[in-house]
Amino acid sequence: MKRTFICLLAALLAGTAGAAAAQPATTEIAASGTGSIAMAPDVATINASVETNSENASDAIARNNTIYDRVVANLTKQGVARADIALGYYNIRYVPRPSAIPPNSVAEERYGYTVHRNFLVKVRAIGQAGATSDACIAAGATAIDGIDFGLSDPASARAEAIAKAVADARRNADAVARAAGLHVVSIKSIEYGGRPGIEPVMMARVASAGTQLDQSNVNVTVSVSAVFLAQP
Repeated sequence: MKRTFICLLAALLAGTAGAAAAQPATTEIAASGTGSIAMAPDVATINASVETNSENASDAIARNNTIYDRVVANLTKQGVARADIALGYYNIRYVPRPSAIPPNSVAEERYGYTVHRNFLVKVRAIGQAGATSDACIAAGATAIDGIDFGLSDPASARAEAIAKAVADARRNADAVARAAGLHVVSIKSIEYGGRPGIEPVMMARVASAGTQLDQSNVNVTVSVSAVFLAQP
């Protein structure tokens, strides 16, 4: 019985060794890929601010609140939803007035309390972005700090860019494999990274017709890094 067991074990080990010997050697190939989608934007975000200054903090705050409320009222009349107007940041800075003005002081230095309120306005009717920025200024906003164009639903564009990136990585791996006399059989691992990128927006003010905006495409670009398995 013992001898029979040893013979069976030897036969099993020999069969396993033969199967291992018959299995082709596997080579790992690291490759990366990039996918990019250019789409016309369908939403704009206006970055605006209201700044007020006074020797008295309460006065500076009250004036800032009044102007901001007027801006919000003007925007809602333009068709912007109240939920699409949001505070970016709020800052109160105090600069005491010196007893004597230093000779090298900046002429435009503002003494007392300066209240700076930054707010973001999402414009879903993208063709109205210029008119909406003008409405902010007309109601008392002191600055338009920038206008960004984007996508209301970037997920679908990102998914398409990912598919392109994976296909690009596979093409690169196939090229390396062919050069080495191999062919790709599977993927061992894959890592994804990337974020939407927005091209610069040109903005020009035309006094007679309001702000005119030249909007660029929104580029959604992602990259992947993968390890492929190849065999002869």
